[in-house]
Amino acid sequence: MNIIQKKREEFSINIRKQKREEVFKCKRISKTQYLPFSNTTTNLSEIYYIAYHQKQCPNDVQLNETIQKIQKISELADTFNESDCDKNYQTSSDVEMIFDIINQGYPVLDRACLQILLAFTLPNHSTCKPILKYIPDLLKLFHDTQYEELKQTVLFIFSNLAADCYQCRDAILIYEIPQAIFKAIYQTKNELMEDLAQIIINISRTQPLMSNFNQIQMIKLCWELFPHLLSNESIVGILQLIYKICLKDKNLLDLNFINNLCQNKTYSDLYLNEILSLIKIMSYFDRNRYEPIENNVLNFLILKVNQTLITGKQEKYQYKPINKVLSIFTNMIVENPKIIYSILKTNIVQLFQFNDQLQEANKEIYGSIYYYSFYYQIISGLNQSELKQLIQLFQPIQQLINLLDKNMDNTDIIVDILRIVEGILQKNIEAIPIFIQQNGEQFLAELSQHEDEEIYNLCENIFEIIK
Repeated sequence: MNIIQKKREEFSINIRKQKREEVFKCKRISKTQYLPFSNTTTNLSEIYYIAYHQKQCPNDVQLNETIQKIQKISELADTFNESDCDKNYQTSSDVEMIFDIINQGYPVLDRACLQILLAFTLPNHSTCKPILKYIPDLLKLFHDTQYEELKQTVLFIFSNLAADCYQCRDAILIYEIPQAIFKAIYQTKNELMEDLAQIIINISRTQPLMSNFNQIQMIKLCWELFPHLLSNESIVGILQLIYKICLKDKNLLDLNFINNLCQNKTYSDLYLNEILSLIKIMSYFDRNRYEPIENNVLNFLILKVNQTLITGKQEKYQYKPINKVLSIFTNMIVENPKIIYSILKTNIVQLFQFNDQLQEANKEIYGSIYYYSFYYQIISGLNQSELKQLIQLFQPIQQLINLLDKNMDNTDIIVDILRIVEGILQKNIEAIPIFIQQNGEQFLAELSQHEDEEIYNLCENIFEIIK
């Protein structure tokens, strides 16, 4: 693992740890929370009630092993409701004791047990490892209990386990916990859907990545889960998970899902960056695959370019989505050059203006390979008459020479600029005097000494054109 990968992994671990701490704090038991101690009123439930709340046993009852466990659970619950579990605490015997008591018809005991288990999932792998073999028991409690609070705490425990390490994450996957939870709650409209989303998000963040089989299972679940999500955090997390999986296997991308995202105004406004990432994957497909939704996607992109992304001076947060749009347009033009005419009617043409201040203010765009690849596809797709109009409007030679001067240390950008210049000069000889006037020959002479063979060959080709 190199230094950058290590830093990314450490950052990811810190994010997961912070999330687990937030979950734990929000689940501390409040004095105002109410659950019945027992589902039935019996002498035994009264005895257990006294043992739990008063940590003592009635005088006429022999102190047996179960009552001792209830008293211990009461003490642990009090302790971990006030403070965190120490990372060196040995949890094995407590976990075993908890699963002897839990889900026996005593909701307050169940809540205490779950609170303790949640505390155990926080510090490190050694404190939560003993819980793994009891994952099926936790799932059974989730199904059996009628109390939303207990169901939610079970999901929080699963979420923290998934975030701990790949062994815990894989245990969650082996028992097919996300699928079982979704099957149990998919007809409900409550926050449990958001909690399930967090489990899936944590599964995806834990390194190393889950197996290909599990990635397929998770993305299938994402398609079903997504319409139920309401919170921004869950929606962004699931969209990022879909992107991560589809980036590895593009064939898993659901184009109907893309189409629905583009047509949903709320999603398209709030989650533009995530949606563009998915469209970018789509743009690598052959056109015959995405042709049924091509117009909808193109209209979505045009709308966002005109109303959101290019509206004058660009803000920093806009650079990344603008570069994504340029990359998407480039790929789609390769498959269907006719869309050039629709694209050139948008505000994207402002990026062709010869304006030194504009270039200086938008270095993240003009210093990106996406811009030049897009520019090259535009020039390649225009005929001589159309290119002549472009030259008259935007003075591309002056702009390109200026940009070449600013990117002399970037081989990829130099190659693309030379390819664009070559295309312009081949189609429009009237641009040759302008190229010479702008000291183009001087740049060619300097670049002819470049160690990159493609740059040398392009310089030779342009020299031949301007002779």
